[in-house]
Amino acid sequence: MKKQLAILYFNIFLVFLGIGLVVPVLPVYLKDLGLKGGDLGILVAVFAFAQMIISPFGGNLADKLGKKLIIVIGLVLYAVSEYLFAMSNTFALLIISRILGGFSAGMVMPGVTGMIADISPGADKAKNFGYMSGIINTGYILGPGLGGFLAEFSHRLPFFVAGTSGVIALIMSVILLKNPRHETHAGFATISTETISKINLKVFITPVILTFVLAFGLSAFETLFPLYAADKADYSPIDISVAIMVGGVLGAFIQVFLFDKLMKFMSELNFIICALLYSIIVLFSLTLAHSYWPIMLISFIVFIGFDLIRPALTNYYSNIAGNRQGFAGGLNSTFTSMGNFVGPLIAGAVYDIYYELPLFMSMLIMVAGIIVIYIEKGVRRNLRKKNQLDE
Repeated sequence: MKKQLAILYFNIFLVFLGIGLVVPVLPVYLKDLGLKGGDLGILVAVFAFAQMIISPFGGNLADKLGKKLIIVIGLVLYAVSEYLFAMSNTFALLIISRILGGFSAGMVMPGVTGMIADISPGADKAKNFGYMSGIINTGYILGPGLGGFLAEFSHRLPFFVAGTSGVIALIMSVILLKNPRHETHAGFATISTETISKINLKVFITPVILTFVLAFGLSAFETLFPLYAADKADYSPIDISVAIMVGGVLGAFIQVFLFDKLMKFMSELNFIICALLYSIIVLFSLTLAHSYWPIMLISFIVFIGFDLIRPALTNYYSNIAGNRQGFAGGLNSTFTSMGNFVGPLIAGAVYDIYYELPLFMSMLIMVAGIIVIYIEKGVRRNLRKKNQLDE
């Protein structure tokens, strides 16, 4: 189990290292092609739309055909998309590249999360998902730093390196990764498997709404942060790299060393509420900052709340999924993609009106997320009562 986890973690690290590589150079790359915030929103939106379309198929195929195959196909698409982006000179080619990238994400993430759930004992599941998020964050930490350095030679070079990281992850997956012999049956902590099968839609309907709302709010800010920092404080690719790297280090530390411990003191839903409140406060502080260092210091801590929300939500899905971990991963990925599609599209449009508007939009959506969580907590109470009556 430990060997397989290590391979999954290393491959995910390489993929997100590649994703992180390109972040600090996006403002320069887009301006070189004469593109604006709205165009960046479209590029991110088509990526999410493609991921949204493929994720249900990726999740179900992972359950039926094996998660290794889905991961391998996803990594092939990832490498192709990054190489194509590096060589693109038109907006149309950039869109095609992002569509392929979305198909990749819609296969890799359900496969990886499903496999981690399958090989993780119930007691270690939250810890392993926390490690996964920490590894993702670590790749995202080192990626911008390396990307900022590579951009000194060419703003296209980070995309070539990102594609190569995908090829390395692909080779490792083909040679070393194995499908688990047995699937886990985590179930729903307080509800019998029979009850879940009868009320499957009721179990998942509020979580997918929550997933959409959170993805909408988080992506609306995250997508435009490099452009926001460049326009508001004249940040260079190196400045953006530093902001993301330091914030990533703090987020990874909390995910790896504190996430599992914090989860023992509260439920996933209460944990997400706390992280959302933190994020709202920090985002509002960022709107009040107008010079280099205040923006930089707030940037160091702005992503921490986001980094805690995602593993908590992933763990919540796993706990209600039973033996359909691939299905749950696909469902999570699908509605995350829906939020990631709508959020950047609207945020990019309002950004061109006024660059602070996406932040206020994100804060409002996070408030809506808190409301949805309280609705979900009520649904869970009703499910517990139904389970007690069935017994």
